Amino acid sequence: MDSFIEIFAVGVGILTATGIGTAVTGWIVVRKVKRSRIVQRAAGNSILAAKAFAPDRAVREPAKLIGELRRSSRATRGALEEATRQGWPVGHLPRAAQDLERAMQSLENQLRFADREPNRALRAEWTADLGQQTRTLEGLSADLRRCLLQTSRSVDQLQLEQASSRLTAEISAMQSWQSSYGSRQAW
Repeated sequence: MDSFIEIFAVGVGILTATGIGTAVTGWIVVRKVKRSRIVQRAAGNSILAAKAFAPDRAVREPAKLIGELRRSSRATRGALEEATRQGWPVGHLPRAAQDLERAMQSLENQLRFADREPNRALRAEWTADLGQQTRTLEGLSADLRRCLLQTSRSVDQLQLEQASSRLTAEISAMQSWQSSYGSRQAW
């Protein structure tokens, strides 16, 4: 009977230690996930998306403007990455894009602050002003992308002209060869 009590006590101790260890590990994992920037960003994006479709214009406008800024910023970043990857001349456009990105981030922060403004009239006025700035920055971003597109067209046109010139020279050489050597009979 004593050995049964000892085995039971050891078993209970092991189960208790395992349970406490599992609880502590679970608590740590949950804390890490809650503090995770990825989770916080995803939650913030979900709230922003929901606000963008709110029936109240004062709630909807700042969220829509933030979304537009983000889309424009992503498009500009993508265009620059593609231009760099393709080897197109970009000049000082990456630096200009960085300045534009900083301005967009600052404007996004102001829009978030305006969204938290409790006075509806002030929020509407502030959002209208920031909306004009947003459209200006989006226009600048579109101009940057347009410049990259025009540069790519000129590079593509130059490559096309070079290929055409090379092909024309090869065809001419082949025709000359054909007229000189093609009519000879085998020896």
